[in-house]
Amino acid sequence: MDKKEKEIKKNKRGRKKKELISLVDKWNEQMNLIYEKTGIKGIYVIFFLIGAIIFVYFNIFENLITNLVGTVYPAFWTIKSIELKNKNDLKKWLTYWIVFGVFIIIDFFNIIIVKIFPFYFLMKIFFLIWLFMPGSNGCTIVYNIFIKRIFSSVEDSVDLYADNIKNFTNEHIFNDDNFKKLKTFTEGFTGSSPFEGENKEKEDTFNNQKNLNN
Repeated sequence: MDKKEKEIKKNKRGRKKKELISLVDKWNEQMNLIYEKTGIKGIYVIFFLIGAIIFVYFNIFENLITNLVGTVYPAFWTIKSIELKNKNDLKKWLTYWIVFGVFIIIDFFNIIIVKIFPFYFLMKIFFLIWLFMPGSNGCTIVYNIFIKRIFSSVEDSVDLYADNIKNFTNEHIFNDDNFKKLKTFTEGFTGSSPFEGENKEKEDTFNNQKNLNN
């Protein structure tokens, strides 16, 4: 009986040791990934984020700090992804900006929201960090579970409204009558057509826009 208990305790200690080593390995892997992606030591990034979280927790410039944290790093890597033409990263950052845009709209009502959910900004900063941290699949999860499904449900309606707007602009804005009125109106002030000589490009642009909408 004593031998069995010793073996059980030994096995438990072995498992705990392996789990600890696994956690250390994951930590080191994450630090290396942050350095690889940002060129900054991972520990510095972590300290910066912890500092930001502490400020937000104590309601010190919480709105400004959450928006800065949620903008600077993602904006940098969005530009990098565009320049490198990395489609996978572009999908990730496009998803991120969609979610961030939703937060911008919600922030218009933050005075009311904070009264109901006092830790709104704290939850927001954690959520944004989860979305953009290297190695996190936050953006992919949000896209597949929410954005893709919502888009599929409204896609046909949005296309219909877009076609209606296009038809309206063709009929009431980009038509020959309005084009003639614009020329007549500007000639009355300048004595010449705005679409002559050096401004010939303006006429071409107007006509191209009209043709695109036809």
